[in-house]
Amino acid sequence: MAPPAASNTLFLQSFVLMIMCAFHVHTLDLGLHANVDLSLAKQCSKTCESSFCSVAPLLRYGKYCGLLYGGCPGEKPCDALDTCCMKHDACILSKQNNYLNKECNQNLLNCVGNFKKLKGRSFPGNTCNTEDVIKVITVSMDAALLAAGRLPKP
Repeated sequence: MAPPAASNTLFLQSFVLMIMCAFHVHTLDLGLHANVDLSLAKQCSKTCESSFCSVAPLLRYGKYCGLLYGGCPGEKPCDALDTCCMKHDACILSKQNNYLNKECNQNLLNCVGNFKKLKGRSFPGNTCNTEDVIKVITVSMDAALLAAGRLPKP
């Protein structure tokens, strides 16, 4: 268990990240010049994507991994890691879109950990290092689990 000071620091960092994610990406000068839609409106994907692999608020991996990003209804995931994200999306939806739901977030961490342990293969055409994607997902879910214990339910 982390000491209280470290725990509070992590909580503050995750809170700042959540605040940053609430603003339009267009207001931030990220120095990114890409032909990728950076809208923070909920989007669905019909193609396997791999961009912003190590940038939590912008991550697009497969059809289901990324903030406010998921596969269109009926779309099959691109690989086993994408399947983890698809299951997480379905779980969050079943919990009234409670993105801080501990069960859903812990299940995603377990699934991603299993993918890593089994050295799962990524989809053809992927340009992301899956280790980077796993790290982004893990840090994001750890922050959500920490926030879930400290913030009121949405």
